[in-house]
Amino acid sequence: MRSVRREVIVGIGTAVAVGAVSVLVPVSAASSTTLALETAARAIAVGIPVAVGLVAWRRPPFERFGRLLVATGAAVLLVTLARSDDAVLYSTGRVVDWGVEAGLIYLILAFPSGRLAQQVDRALATTAVLLVGLLFLPTALLVETYPTPAAWATCGPDCPRNAFMAVTHEPSVIDQFVTPVRVLLAIALFVAIIARLAHRVRGATRLGRRTLTPLLAVAMAWASALGLFLGVRMAWPGSVLVEGVVWLIAFTVPAMAVAFLIGLVRWWAYVGASLRRLAAGLRSPLAPEDLRSALAGAFEDPSLEVVYRVADGWVDGDGRTRAAPAPGSGRCLTEVANGDRIVGGLIHDAALRYERAFSDAAASFAAQTLESHRLAADTDLLLREVHESRARIAAGADNERRRIERDIHEGAQQRLLSLRIRLDVAGRPGQDPAAAAVALRDLADEVDAAIDDVHSLARGTYPYVLTDQGLAAALALAAGDAPVPTTVIAQPLRRHAAEIENAVYFCCLEAVQNAAQHAGHAAAVRITVAERDDSVCFDVQDDGSGFELDAVRAGGGLTNIRDRVAAVRGRVTIESTPGRGTHISATIPLSPTHATAREA
Repeated sequence: MRSVRREVIVGIGTAVAVGAVSVLVPVSAASSTTLALETAARAIAVGIPVAVGLVAWRRPPFERFGRLLVATGAAVLLVTLARSDDAVLYSTGRVVDWGVEAGLIYLILAFPSGRLAQQVDRALATTAVLLVGLLFLPTALLVETYPTPAAWATCGPDCPRNAFMAVTHEPSVIDQFVTPVRVLLAIALFVAIIARLAHRVRGATRLGRRTLTPLLAVAMAWASALGLFLGVRMAWPGSVLVEGVVWLIAFTVPAMAVAFLIGLVRWWAYVGASLRRLAAGLRSPLAPEDLRSALAGAFEDPSLEVVYRVADGWVDGDGRTRAAPAPGSGRCLTEVANGDRIVGGLIHDAALRYERAFSDAAASFAAQTLESHRLAADTDLLLREVHESRARIAAGADNERRRIERDIHEGAQQRLLSLRIRLDVAGRPGQDPAAAAVALRDLADEVDAAIDDVHSLARGTYPYVLTDQGLAAALALAAGDAPVPTTVIAQPLRRHAAEIENAVYFCCLEAVQNAAQHAGHAAAVRITVAERDDSVCFDVQDDGSGFELDAVRAGGGLTNIRDRVAAVRGRVTIESTPGRGTHISATIPLSPTHATAREA
């Protein structure tokens, strides 16, 4: 802020100094009989560029261009010294005029940012500097007089001598070679500049033309007039056409400043009208597509797009990947944030890039709409996940019922049917008592086997010890029957709600089964269960072969673990690296009623 304020103060001081000097300088023109007109002409030629430059000084992206315009206005003041009868002042004005022409080329090509963004612009500006530096400025030390007529020099054949001449006689090569060559090169340069400016106008977007067209039209007229002037002055020095063109060239800088101001006014009028249209079109919440249409219509940018932030870039409303516009493409991306979170973005005409009114208003409206859309999308995603989780749980329950039915049918039921048949055979009349005793002993073994089958089936379905004694005892019993060496470390635990104890127990069993199936025969498992900060935490870690998490199919044991933990509002973390085993940890929060649910 201090820097900007200092720049403005310097600019105002420059404007005041320029204005004062433009009044005082004409006094040196002793032969002038139109002092008031000369003063007014100087004030217009110098004051208008300085005033317009100050207007643009603090308005992005024109601030650099505004500073250059102020400097150009001050330089024009030195050019007006060419109206003086004093040889030094006159010669100073003529030499500075060459530099001003090169500066104008830079100013025009650098519009509106004040910087030469394209390679062709840098090449044209460099050519202008070299042309002035090599074929114009050195002749100030070699010529007796400067070519006439010229801008701000109306002395004609009575112009003062060249005060900077450093030789006794003007070399003939100046008139015979240097002057024709530099005029032809200058004309070629102006033709190239006209073509470049015409290309910029044609290639500009509809929004960009609002500020570009007025100034570039005047710039093309200036380049055409100056090229015509140089050619006609060399061929027909006394032509009336030359006199008229001289005055047009003299007031080129203020004309450019006015054209630039017209472009600014047109832009401000457009922004004001756009904001009114935007306010009228966004009086109620809109869908993202309606938001895009409202913004595109309000700011007259039909190609405006709404995009959404993803981890690796941007996507449009249909989920297609969208790259951020490349520099120089005429498009740019404005991020839309809600607080510290980026919720989306707008890809739009680059002419709106530095317009704060657009970025503030559009981003404010877009943030509300996109945040609502994001919340709705998140809700839909959560609902989808809930439905998918419920479907998996239901499918798991159905599969478990089918397994129980199959085990009963193929195991205990078949054994009991066999037992029933053998009992019938043993109970038939006339059986040998000794054979009957042996048959009864065999039947007792079959009954014990049937009991073991039923016990095994019941234990796989729901452990009675979990209900009766709690997690630590149930996990210890399960570890003894586990197919891999399993250690249980369980701190003293209170009893908790059945859904929490069930979730911890079956998740640990699922993890042990996974280790047995996939971790290799040498694997060992360690289960740790504890209470921490009003939560029940468990860790299951094995030293098996590990795996790549991305390669695990959905719907397997890990998915079951995630679903069970999510059902009791917990969080689960699964870490595995090939060759380094697997680590599953989860934290399940306790509500105030959970700790006493069993005791109630």
